[in-house]
Amino acid sequence: RTLAERRANWRGDGYARAWERTLERHVFPVLGPMRVDAIRGDDVLRVLFQDDLWNRRPTTASRVRQQVRTVLGWAQAREFVERNVAGEAIDGALPKRRRRARSHRAVPHTGVRELLANVEESRSGAAVRLCLRFLILTAARSGEARGARWSEIDLDRRTWTLPGERMKAGKEHRVPLSPQVLAVLERARQLRSRKGCDLVFPGRSGDRELKDMALTNALWVAGVGERATVHGFRSTFSDWSAERGNAPMLAEAALAHVVQGVEGAYRRTDLFDERRPVMDAWGEYVGA
Repeated sequence: RTLAERRANWRGDGYARAWERTLERHVFPVLGPMRVDAIRGDDVLRVLFQDDLWNRRPTTASRVRQQVRTVLGWAQAREFVERNVAGEAIDGALPKRRRRARSHRAVPHTGVRELLANVEESRSGAAVRLCLRFLILTAARSGEARGARWSEIDLDRRTWTLPGERMKAGKEHRVPLSPQVLAVLERARQLRSRKGCDLVFPGRSGDRELKDMALTNALWVAGVGERATVHGFRSTFSDWSAERGNAPMLAEAALAHVVQGVEGAYRRTDLFDERRPVMDAWGEYVGA
């Protein structure tokens, strides 16, 4: 009943299906047979600790807890339970997570085409779908892609020039655009709803950038959120480039990484011309 009520406020059925998948996979095996008024804090902890979910997959565990908390909050508001045992009541029983090096979930490069096909068939908005494809094809960061401006793009020269103030390292960055990126831009041009808006991928208001979570939600709506993050596509590109035998410095330049040490001190070029065939090959590999 909670899901039925919340579904009315969600855009399309994709988000609801993502909710259902999470509940079915992680919650129902433990709490499914129980009456809601019989659920105790220990039961919620069993959900979060099964298969070491709390430590091994913290993002998923937090999402699971939030969903259980939402359901029990609905039940509390309707006086089916006296308190929400998934809330602050269990905070003290949750151990600090083991610290480990942060990594972004990334799909193997062999799965990018299928992933994009799933995104394309989802109910995410057109601007979101196109921005995600643009991000993957250009190996850009989320903020760089979401903030892309038409004034930064030279279609004749197939070049996207990002000013230093939009880059993490503070330096201008040029991106060679493959034919597949140009196809994305042609589709994006048809989305321009407001004269004077320079954004390539405007949000719903028509004059503001897409929110960062819009791309993340698109992955979840497409059913791939548990195995992919938006930032992880940069690792996907890097792995593909290495397996193809490209010089490591080409991938580093494409990702706009700051090169440290002697090599960084003496490099005087952004390897733009050398990167163009690499990005064209990546575009052909990923597909339009």
